[in-house]
Amino acid sequence: MDDPGLIAPPPDAPDDRVLGRNRVLQVISIAFITIGLLLPAAVLVSNADVLLRGVSEFDRLIGPVLLLAVGGLLLLAGLVMNAVRALMVRRQLPPERYRGPAVFVLLLLAVIVASILSLGAAGDATSLVNGGPLTVAGTLLLLTSTQIGLLAVTGALVVLPRALAGLRLLPAHGTARSALIGLGLAIPAWLAATGLSVVATWLLQGVGLRQGEGIAERVLASGDPTVILLAFVVVAPIAEEFFFRGVVYNIWERERGARVAVYGSAALFAAIHASIFALVPIFVLGVALAQIYRRTRSLPASIAMHAGFNAISVTIALLDRLGILRLPDLAR
Repeated sequence: MDDPGLIAPPPDAPDDRVLGRNRVLQVISIAFITIGLLLPAAVLVSNADVLLRGVSEFDRLIGPVLLLAVGGLLLLAGLVMNAVRALMVRRQLPPERYRGPAVFVLLLLAVIVASILSLGAAGDATSLVNGGPLTVAGTLLLLTSTQIGLLAVTGALVVLPRALAGLRLLPAHGTARSALIGLGLAIPAWLAATGLSVVATWLLQGVGLRQGEGIAERVLASGDPTVILLAFVVVAPIAEEFFFRGVVYNIWERERGARVAVYGSAALFAAIHASIFALVPIFVLGVALAQIYRRTRSLPASIAMHAGFNAISVTIALLDRLGILRLPDLAR
């Protein structure tokens, strides 16, 4: 009989103990993130009148701007700390688990990167508001900064550290066929989303809300058509599908199951478009995109569906801009 003293110890710590390591770093990062989100919000609410007056109140602007900068730095520091801690701790999990930062950390970092990038197109953003001329490079940067942020953060914190080992984005066979199926589904998806958009607009206007004109709508009205097509039909579908279906869906499917993956990825997809009027239609589109990826395991299928959907919307908007097709004004 073996000596009990020679019996091997149990395997290394189970998942819950592994994930519990470096709690101090996690607590500090969460505190930084919380302060970094709340401080700018408090500054904007309490100094809204001063910020709106701008340069005419320069002396009173210094304090709020400094507090906004401090909040932004704390938020960025907290997110980076949280991401580094997650990579350190979760890399010890088995390969079939997700071994990278939380989805919301990835998304917030992507938004920060996009905000920094968009500063390079500040002149074009001003021109959009004032009706001035737009540059090709500035317009393209305005329209794709979010997508660039998504790709940059995902590449640095998910792809390079192999946080999704064994990620499957292409089917075993029939990639072209799955892409054609996705492209064909773009038409019914667009019809359904448009119908929901009309209903949502009618309901929201019934309670006194009015739909404002965002950057995308203003660019569609005056931007270079080639830039518009490149941004909406090529860059956006590829980057957004890679992030929301390729990364977010797979993270939550591994950690929470398919149901959370489908509806969670769709909810984030709708939220990042930042429009209460488009919230329901884009959420439904997100569910459809997640389902086609789930069934085909083909990212080209969801990219094709997304690209086809955007192509229909952009084509109709450009035809309306040229006077060839006249769209009803739902804002009335």
